Amino acid sequence: MDKATVFEVRGMTCGGCAKRIRTAIETDLGEDTTVAVDHRTGRVTVTASHDIAPEAVRSAVERTGYEFAGTAA
Repeated sequence: MDKATVFEVRGMTCGGCAKRIRTAIETDLGEDTTVAVDHRTGRVTVTASHDIAPEAVRSAVERTGYEFAGTAA
């Protein structure tokens, strides 16, 4: 069963920002991961059949120049 985890990211202002973050996370976490990014809300939803390591998401987000704010409430 796939599990979705929602994270908050600060600093996104456009669809291009969202695309950069989505690509970085998908590259780091592998093919069986689906990533949806909404720059308006600052939410990143990562869905996978395995546990999502917040550290891996943080690394990908920060590498693209945005601020990782943790798991969304």
